[in-house]
Amino acid sequence: MLKVRIIPVLTFNGFGLVKTKEFTNPRMVGNPVQAARVYNNRGVDELVFIDIYATAQKRKINLKLVADVIKECYMPVAIGGGIESIDDINDLLKIGADKVIIKTKAILDTKFINEAVAFFGSQCISISIDAYKTENGYKIHNKLGIDKTLDDFVNEMIECKVGEFVLVSVDNDGKMNGFDIDLVNYVEKMTNIPVIAVGGGGNMEHYNELFSKTNVQAVGSASIFHFTQYTPLDIKNELKSINVPVRI
Repeated sequence: MLKVRIIPVLTFNGFGLVKTKEFTNPRMVGNPVQAARVYNNRGVDELVFIDIYATAQKRKINLKLVADVIKECYMPVAIGGGIESIDDINDLLKIGADKVIIKTKAILDTKFINEAVAFFGSQCISISIDAYKTENGYKIHNKLGIDKTLDDFVNEMIECKVGEFVLVSVDNDGKMNGFDIDLVNYVEKMTNIPVIAVGGGGNMEHYNELFSKTNVQAVGSASIFHFTQYTPLDIKNELKSINVPVRI
């Protein structure tokens, strides 16, 4: 079994780190460069850094700030926000990003995702799946007014041969009340593309449950690191205690 990854997720509003709850009410939580420095010193497996407002505000991500964040990191870094073109991806890779994370452009233009995978390789292209529960199943959260089911979106991205899914439970975002186990299992049954499960981690039991009841190989978290005393090492020690292989 592969060693699982514990991944801090830093969400950014253009000038500072923010943390949302159910994708609303962003709360300022710090400086991205300082946060990256702390996580690097704590030896995390990977870092995700996303400008969650770049696309909606029709602007590009701040490349200088991204470069400053990456300079603090000796672990792989995945960057997302405002990606619209092959040049945008290339700009991020040139300053040291290991992967890019795309959502809005993936919803609008599967041809672009095919092009990006062909140009950079599957391992470089991660897709954010922001899913929420409805009476008729899971749907994809977006600000485009597009009604897209989870099944349709995942299948489209599978056909594009993307390298990874960042699976976010919108309903559980920021609540620290546990992961949506059903959502994780549902997506994992659809594909063998690696999944990072995000949304809901608040205590050690939540991570124990996630890795006991799913086959997920990575977890992304934010609130537990911002608002509790727990660190990524605490999560690793918990998982190690239940014989889940981790990088120590």
